Amino acid sequence: MNSRIGKAKRSYITRNVDLSTAAQLNQQVPVKGDLMLARVDRIRQHTRLENTQGRREHLYPGDEIIVAASDRYATGQFYARVPEQLGACHLVAAGGIAAEVIQRNRGIKAATEITTLGVLCDSQGAVINLSRFAPLNDVNVDLISQKKVPTLLVMGSDMDSGKTTLACAAVNGLRQLGYRISATKLTGTGAGPDYWRMHDSGADRVVDFLDAGFPSTVGLEAHQLVSLLQQFKADAVDSGSDILIVEVADGILQPDNKALLGSDAFVNEISAALIAADGAIAATMTTQTVLQAGISVLGIGGVISKAPLSCNEMQESLGLPLLGLSDFHKDECRDYILGSLFGAEYYAAAHTG
Repeated sequence: MNSRIGKAKRSYITRNVDLSTAAQLNQQVPVKGDLMLARVDRIRQHTRLENTQGRREHLYPGDEIIVAASDRYATGQFYARVPEQLGACHLVAAGGIAAEVIQRNRGIKAATEITTLGVLCDSQGAVINLSRFAPLNDVNVDLISQKKVPTLLVMGSDMDSGKTTLACAAVNGLRQLGYRISATKLTGTGAGPDYWRMHDSGADRVVDFLDAGFPSTVGLEAHQLVSLLQQFKADAVDSGSDILIVEVADGILQPDNKALLGSDAFVNEISAALIAADGAIAATMTTQTVLQAGISVLGIGGVISKAPLSCNEMQESLGLPLLGLSDFHKDECRDYILGSLFGAEYYAAAHTG
């Protein structure tokens, strides 16, 4: 069994898992987070599998891969649910999510077809679930110390609106001033591109929901996501970070995000927000929704920054600054953001300096 597991292509979603504990395959019905051995049957939308180092390995029919059962909600790709049984299902994310597709965006191919061969278990027969390998669960959540970490939310109008690009620009700009930055993806589906990009932007510490044992956050209730955010904040304190930058996947109409914005507990954890949008209407609606939730919005960026006319319309509508990528390297922009996050404390220190 260990030899077979060792030869299988290991997906990104298993990056925290000690696979040496896998000793047998069980034929039980998988639940969210269970690791499974699967066989690739037909290559379609996903032609490659991202491994734990971030490289995307080409897939071939007959390959055996290690994946996790989970839901997926992605307006640009698939809506899929945990398989109801072992056997034929789909690879719905390159990071290693196995699920049964319910809906797909007509602009993409059908999902790559796989067969799940069994659930991975240890020598005692216990299922290997991602929740068993969650380093953030060892973090001591201290609500008082968490308040010391200003938390900048990056929220978007929809999938592919430029959220990660905006978040990483903020990380890089503030990091270059000498601030220690923790960056995180609070919600989404386990995949490496955003995680690695946050590292590349200069973040001193990067964590995501995988580090708390979740292959995806689809279907988690608001109070669970708030608890997850508090783990991220406690981790930021433990790592000595000055600022936490939090990206939320998808858009404001995604059901879990709507619930978050309706949660006073979540709003109270956020210092301010940046909005990523793909057009003026999207920027206006997203900003108004976030403001109505009680979160201060500092500016707009993302895909909209490519279209000058849309930017003009947005600024006329909202009166908020457009924050292009280069702006985060300008003292005026960085002073504005830091002053909003730290308030009088920042201005006093800057004046003294």
